[in-house]
Amino acid sequence: MAIFNFFKTPKIRQYNVSYRYYDPKKEEREERLKRVQQQIADEKNGGSGLVRKGMFREQSKIKRSSEKSRIIQMAIIAVAIFAIISFMRS
Repeated sequence: MAIFNFFKTPKIRQYNVSYRYYDPKKEEREERLKRVQQQIADEKNGGSGLVRKGMFREQSKIKRSSEKSRIIQMAIIAVAIFAIISFMRS
């Protein structure tokens, strides 16, 4: 009778379950290990790779203060050059 079988016969489907186990202690341990490894790597590179609240604000304050000091230095240099030029003319 296989000669008259025009269609494929369906194969038996098997139910395969991959079980997932959640171990909160293992998750915490892995997270701590990652943080410690990151801190060690950052200490070797000379920076603290952790982003904390207010970090960008602190960096912008530092940047602003350095910009202000640079402007003040430029102004002092400009005044000094102007004073030297004015004393040379008279």
